[in-house]
Amino acid sequence: MPFYLIIMKEGIKLLEYVKLYFQWHIILLIFLILSSIILAADLGINKKSKIIIGSIIGIIFVLTIAHTVERYLCEETNAYPNLRFFFTVIKYIGPQLILCLLTTTILHNKKLESLLYIILGIEAILIVTSQASHLVYYIDQNNTFVRSYLGFLPFVISLLYLVLFIVTIILRFKTERVELIFLLTPAILCAIVTILEALDIISHQLNTALGSAILFYEIYLFYINSKKDVLTGLYNRHSFVIDLKNHLDKLNALISMDLNGLKRINDTYGHQAGDEAILAAAKSFTNVKGYKFKVYRVGGDEFNAIVYNVDENNVKDIVNAMNDNIINLGYSASFGYVMKDKKYTLDELIKLADEKMYEAKRLYYQNKSAN
Repeated sequence: MPFYLIIMKEGIKLLEYVKLYFQWHIILLIFLILSSIILAADLGINKKSKIIIGSIIGIIFVLTIAHTVERYLCEETNAYPNLRFFFTVIKYIGPQLILCLLTTTILHNKKLESLLYIILGIEAILIVTSQASHLVYYIDQNNTFVRSYLGFLPFVISLLYLVLFIVTIILRFKTERVELIFLLTPAILCAIVTILEALDIISHQLNTALGSAILFYEIYLFYINSKKDVLTGLYNRHSFVIDLKNHLDKLNALISMDLNGLKRINDTYGHQAGDEAILAAAKSFTNVKGYKFKVYRVGGDEFNAIVYNVDENNVKDIVNAMNDNIINLGYSASFGYVMKDKKYTLDELIKLADEKMYEAKRLYYQNKSAN
């Protein structure tokens, strides 16, 4: 056959696979485009999250190409087994890398994060060398994919990451329904797809599930950012009101905190110094260990905390620890707290905590003037 006819024949075949590429991946590509638009927009997603999400979008896009090229080479009987193996390696390692990145973003445990990357590295070595060792899978001389002794290893590791992700989410957000829905739904979907692919019931659908997971995660980040104060990263007044209503039956106490002397700091040293004082206050109020509470910035120098599962002595310990922390940073604050009592409405509880805080603030300035 003339050379130009061979080129034309292969060209037609390639065009057919380009068409198949879009047929196979159209939904996933829509997910990736939407995710890229959200990432490009200034929606308050921090730089680290943008880098991780951008990397994952890129990896998924590469996986779509690897899948299509691998399918093309699969049709070429007795041709390019080593090249097909290369693209199969990408198909197997890519999803585990994505799941590892997603899981480590929510763990906040450096040792466990390192362990997950070590597991990924060991798996990658086993997969890359499996064409020679035949441990995981290999492409034989007939261009046939053969799953070997450790053929289910990638599926097991994927499920390990997903189970760890799901357990972490449940433990961290067990009282936060919206967070659970946004983060658990795609994780459970990915777990189901992984199991179905391991059983050969479906194939090549994990990338689509991961694409939907990224879109869910971006929407979740946007939702979380809408609930947080830009300067301190603490939850804002809107979140405070919602959490009070949603968890009224679970809270034990409210603490009202107010930074002393912020106006003087702003007037004397400038607003940057004032921002530093607010950040110091936020750090002081949150850096108390051993108790379950959530701190909110509800105004310029005003903060509130909702406290759970404590008695009054514990609340006093929390307030004293917050006060010691802020003094150690060179600032001061006034505090007021109130224990939950059925005879008080929610608004009355907030008012009582504020009144006690303002009384403490009055005494602070009174003593300062006397000195």
